[in-house]
Amino acid sequence: MKPFEANAAQLSHVVVTSTRFKPEAQSLVADISSRLLALGVDVETDTYGELDLNQVAKEADLVISVGGDGTLLSTARRLVGTHVPVLGVNLGKLGFLAEHSPKEIMAFLSGAVPSGWRLNPKMMLQATVQRDIPITRYALNEFALSQGVMTRLIGIDMEVDHQHAIQYRADGMVVSTPVGSTAYSLSLGGPILTQGLRAFVVTPIAPHALTNRPIVLDGRSQVSLELKTSVAEVALLVDGQERVELHTGDRIVVTAAPTDLILVSNGRRTSYDILRQKLGWGTTPNLQDK
Repeated sequence: MKPFEANAAQLSHVVVTSTRFKPEAQSLVADISSRLLALGVDVETDTYGELDLNQVAKEADLVISVGGDGTLLSTARRLVGTHVPVLGVNLGKLGFLAEHSPKEIMAFLSGAVPSGWRLNPKMMLQATVQRDIPITRYALNEFALSQGVMTRLIGIDMEVDHQHAIQYRADGMVVSTPVGSTAYSLSLGGPILTQGLRAFVVTPIAPHALTNRPIVLDGRSQVSLELKTSVAEVALLVDGQERVELHTGDRIVVTAAPTDLILVSNGRRTSYDILRQKLGWGTTPNLQDK
């Protein structure tokens, strides 16, 4: 990881994204904007997703995402194709990705020189639903083929690099990045991928076979998923935040996205620290008699 050596006085153009669901986020955005403007920095704010972030950010030195991991996921998808660093400020519960505190960001904007901050690239995914008019989406966590309230087994043909791999009969399928391996995929029994790995994991949802297990694929692979069963309400879910309706015969091609998310890390936590602190990895249940 490269060091993040900029200080606030060196910035010329900053974009601030935020969640509209937390009043404290809007207050913090106002404080951040005021501090940046006082330094002579051009500031653009985006609370409702109205900006063409991909174009606006190409002229920016930094994007500050205020809210939590959900806000950062949305911001990351809209930045694919750019190389601008993203600094996540956490006002949520988990703080798995958005690791900076409001106090920390305000200290940075007041002139404090970042100590140990790093630029941490995070692999993202691209999925294209192949139709007459293709639909392309990007994900930082995962893509999931999922059903509605009423579920039945669906058939999904999977090819890897144009070679037939397997036909799953399951409730659905999840394709996740190393970041997403600790999200939906983990709850399905998928493996944890270390954060520097260039790979993704395919995890079936409730497969109807003892031998259907998750598989880890090289990050350079192309995965093709074809929906073989006629089932209502099957959709491609994008980071759990967007939905693309699917139809029988649709083919979804998944590859690595053309660019990574460049995340500004404060350097105080290793990926193993995060697993222990945020997900309780390796902790022993308290079996003490009461």
